[in-house]
Amino acid sequence: MLKRQSLPLNDFLSNLESFDIILMRGILVTSLEAQTLTSSTWSHVAMVVVAGDFGLPGIDPNARLIWEANTADTAVDLISNTLKEGPQLVYLTDRIIHNYWKKFDGAYAARKLMYPRRPEMIDTLKKVVAETHDCKLPIVDGQYLELPYFLMGRFENKQSPEGTFFCSQLIAHTYQALGLMSNYYVDNSYVPADFTQDVDISLFNGAWLGNEIYLDTNTLPPQPAETSK
Repeated sequence: MLKRQSLPLNDFLSNLESFDIILMRGILVTSLEAQTLTSSTWSHVAMVVVAGDFGLPGIDPNARLIWEANTADTAVDLISNTLKEGPQLVYLTDRIIHNYWKKFDGAYAARKLMYPRRPEMIDTLKKVVAETHDCKLPIVDGQYLELPYFLMGRFENKQSPEGTFFCSQLIAHTYQALGLMSNYYVDNSYVPADFTQDVDISLFNGAWLGNEIYLDTNTLPPQPAETSK
């Protein structure tokens, strides 16, 4: 049976616009557990930001960034210029290359947001970033609380404690602020699977997410020296 052809890295990146969705398929035990619990092949979700739209000084305006909640790793947060835990804005290529060669992720896909981009959307994004950037991942005494916070949101519609975000919660929070998703459900009631074709969240105002576009990982640059250690 024929499968959809994946895109080489340069084409994959150039096709992306701000507010598109990025999906990552983890291959660590924790990621596989999350994929099993949600009956999904994807375990992480992030949102594209074209650098020129956001206007960060000293950054190539054509660079594709992602807004995500993640661990403090080798993808430097471009707002604080540090490695930080929680909400962060990083180069998409840095995240992909690091995670792929570290064997954190095995596959990547994008979903295009089919909706007119308006200047006020960037203003809203900047406000969301300012309000959430200093938040952390939901980790208490070494225990990652994404699952209990999600279950609390999904089945009781109860908001998780302030000051923390997990990956899908941050993207839901951002889309809600943009007016693209209902505020009826709390932001911690969403998991990465909700942003995939399998579940496909209901968006407002005629907006919708396109089919998953896959990245051809065979076109990634060679393994960087720092990831071989």
